Amino acid sequence: MEVGKGKRGVLEPGGKVEPVGDGLDVEYYGCRTPLPSFVPQFFRFAVCFTWFLTCVACTLAISVFLLPRRRWRARLVKIFIVAFAPSVFFMYGIRIKVLGTRHRGSLEENRPVVYLANHSSTLDFVTCSRSLSTGTIAIAKRALLLHPLGWVAWLNGTVFIDRSNRQKAIKSMNSISGLLREYGISVCVFPEGTRSRDGRLQPFKKGAMHLAMQAGVPIVPVVIRGAHKIWGKFGYSIACNEDPIEIEFLDPIDTSAWTAETLAKHTEELHALFVQNLGEDQRPKKEE
Repeated sequence: MEVGKGKRGVLEPGGKVEPVGDGLDVEYYGCRTPLPSFVPQFFRFAVCFTWFLTCVACTLAISVFLLPRRRWRARLVKIFIVAFAPSVFFMYGIRIKVLGTRHRGSLEENRPVVYLANHSSTLDFVTCSRSLSTGTIAIAKRALLLHPLGWVAWLNGTVFIDRSNRQKAIKSMNSISGLLREYGISVCVFPEGTRSRDGRLQPFKKGAMHLAMQAGVPIVPVVIRGAHKIWGKFGYSIACNEDPIEIEFLDPIDTSAWTAETLAKHTEELHALFVQNLGEDQRPKKEE
């Protein structure tokens, strides 16, 4: 159901390739679903959730044996997503076009980065994680620990932030910078802090920029286009066989010369970069 790097199309059920773009620095994932439109959402969800629980159980079992090996635990995030994502792609006909893959970090080459992504859909966890480099962990809110996905995420190295306690949040962020330097692990952050209500870009918090500056690693902006049209923040169903979601890795941004005094300016510049690279329907509304 997937076509690898350099292929110019998305594999359809039955082996047909549907062209959706050009360029060799591109990856495509997913397919159109062959299921008729009258197949109810609860059936599609039940299939995905059953497979999700299976993947969770297997990942938990493997993670326990890898507790002392942080780099291998970080790799499990990618393995989990590679195993789980096709069920979502197939049941709902979700397709992803990934651009700028050469800009990703690399665990094998000890080249960590901080990925900065806009957050407009519940699907971002699956689609964005599928596109990131192996050995990437995430930063998540502490409440996720109550969810089975949170257990897997914790064992695989995800750092949970207590947003209600600023001092604890800062301490957690400081621990991440050490992981990047010591293990070569990359981290993905949604600087808006929460999903957008309408798909439009929200203001950025400075935590991710401070993390990159402290760790001395580049920031790779990850622009996600169109995910909100498939499953928005308050959507009760997932739209099937919609246009492909576009995920673009922009040029890495060097943070070596950043200082605490210039952090606010760099945060504004990054926000402006996202505005420039998003469609009109995802840009902040202009003040009247």
